[in-house]
Amino acid sequence: MNNNMKSAMILLVAASIVLAGCTKESSVTSTPSSSQQNSSVKGDISQIDVNNIHSLKIKSSAATVTVIGDKQINQAEWELSKGNSKGMDTKVTTSIQDGTLLIMLKQEQKKSINTGPLPSLTIRLPYKDFNSLEIDNGFGNISVESELSVQHLNVSSSAGNITVTDVIGKKSSNISTNLGNVEFDLPNQSAPLYVNLSTKLGNIDNQVSLEKATNTTTVVSKELHGYVGEAQSESATLNISAQTGDILFKN
Repeated sequence: MNNNMKSAMILLVAASIVLAGCTKESSVTSTPSSSQQNSSVKGDISQIDVNNIHSLKIKSSAATVTVIGDKQINQAEWELSKGNSKGMDTKVTTSIQDGTLLIMLKQEQKKSINTGPLPSLTIRLPYKDFNSLEIDNGFGNISVESELSVQHLNVSSSAGNITVTDVIGKKSSNISTNLGNVEFDLPNQSAPLYVNLSTKLGNIDNQVSLEKATNTTTVVSKELHGYVGEAQSESATLNISAQTGDILFKN
C-alpha cells in the first residue's frame, strides 16, 4: 500500500471515532404508510410481512449494516444491536408505501462525544424477486450476502467498507463508497455482464476473466472496463467505485 493509501486509511480510522460521536439523526423521514404493515416481534427479532413488497430501502446515518438472503424464512427479519455505546439513542423505524418497505435506523445524540462502537443492524430477507434493494449508510461498513434475487442493487456509504457476496442485480448494480474498500464476490451466472470498476485513490485487484477489457491508469486513479461472458449491448451492468480505497473483484 502506498503512502497516500496509508494516510487515507488512518483518516478512516480517525473518522470512525469522531463521526460515531457527532452523528446527527438522518434527514430522511419516514413517510406514513398508505396501509398498515404486518409486523411482529419474535424475541429480540422483529418480523415484517413482505408478500406485497417489491422494493426495499435501508437507510442509516452511522451503523454496521448487514443484509442476508435466507431461503428458510418467509418474512423479513431485522435485529438491532446497540453495542456498548451510551452516548447515542438508537432505534429502528419501518414504513411501507406503494409497495416499498423503508427500514430506517434513527439516532439521537445524548452526549457531545461518543467513542463507543457503532450499532449493528442485521436484516434477513426471504427469497423472492425484488425489483430493487437500496442501502444507504452514512458511516460504517455494509455487507450484502447470499441468496437474494433483485433486479436493481444500489449500495452506498460515505465512509466504510462494502462487501457483496454471491448477490448481483439482474439488470443493474451500483456499489460506491467515498472512503473505504469494496470487495465484490461475483455469483455463478450465465447472463453477460458489463463491468465498470474505478477508484480515484487506490488499487483494483481483478480476479475475473473479462472480455474486451480496457485499463486506464493515471498517477493515482485507476479504471477497468470489460464484460463477464460474451459482450452484448443489452448486458446487465455492474458499477463499482471508490473515491479513496481498493477494489477487489472476484468469483
